[in-house]
Amino acid sequence: MLLKHKQLIGLLVKTQDGRVLGQIKDFEFNTEMGQIDKYIISSSELVKKILAQDLIINQGQVISIDNQEMIVDSGAISIKSTAEEPA
Repeated sequence: MLLKHKQLIGLLVKTQDGRVLGQIKDFEFNTEMGQIDKYIISSSELVKKILAQDLIINQGQVISIDNQEMIVDSGAISIKSTAEEPA
């Protein structure tokens, strides 16, 4: 299945066990590999109460993705730093 940028942004993200993590806010594309490496997730209200930062889902943590939702590994969540990375 092919998904366009507009279809990815805002897509619902859930864990395997059905917990809603949020929606795809952005992604990082690896030009050398020609694929998306990371998805940046705008956290759901529940996740925001626990973490004050966006979530990062690495490509290897994605179980499935379609035009309705992305399903990710339940135990494979990392946190995106809010500090800017050095150039």
